[in-house]
Amino acid sequence: MIITTLNLQEFNSWEVRQSAIIEYLKSTSADIILFQEVVFLPTISPYNQVQLLNQTLKYPHIHSAVTRLQPSSKYETYREGLAALSKYPVVQSDTIILKQTQGDEHNRIVQLLDIEIDERIVKIANIHFSLSGTVDYATPHLKETLELLASRGEERIIGGDFNLSNLEEMSDLWEANYRCSTEQDYISFPSMNKRIDYFLIPKSYAFDSIATSEAVISDHQALTVEISPQSYSFTTMSAAEGETADKEALTLGIS
Repeated sequence: MIITTLNLQEFNSWEVRQSAIIEYLKSTSADIILFQEVVFLPTISPYNQVQLLNQTLKYPHIHSAVTRLQPSSKYETYREGLAALSKYPVVQSDTIILKQTQGDEHNRIVQLLDIEIDERIVKIANIHFSLSGTVDYATPHLKETLELLASRGEERIIGGDFNLSNLEEMSDLWEANYRCSTEQDYISFPSMNKRIDYFLIPKSYAFDSIATSEAVISDHQALTVEISPQSYSFTTMSAAEGETADKEALTLGIS
């Protein structure tokens, strides 16, 4: 399964970047694409950027969650959020507003998607945490997201713009249940020579490949990963353990 995440950088220089984005996304042929900084600005277009991209890409399933109002010095009304494209049906979705730390001007959201692939449900979380400066707004968003998923008994594939350059240093938050795309070195925010875009995948999966885009398609580089389910050693399991593993595999979308 191939998944891409890309922060679209709003409509900035869109006429220049749109064709390059399409060319890259066609080249990866991802099964699922997660987008951040998806905006609805009717003075520019009656469609958001993902809807415009998909006029060419032709993914059969699209889900937009442009659900938040954001302060803007340029636009009277600025609507922003997340979106996803999928080759497979989105059978259930949810959009949740994360808590807003004092001083943070953004109401961030997490987009939860249940996607049916080969009669299995693959659970995805598309995220864009707040930019941190002198105050760390992103870490509380990460903690809240992980706590939310744990409270539901879910281990989702989490991808997007974490706005954290040190995710591996806070592995105590996620390493018990997840693997991180930091298994390979890469840069996803070239202007500051750092990475802030990641995938966290349940340990029932493994990374087969991790790569970023080379062409300039945004202020972020796209991050594309190929992942596959880990094999279970059923020969060493009791019947009860095997039944539990089967149920876990079904929940996580392991085929």
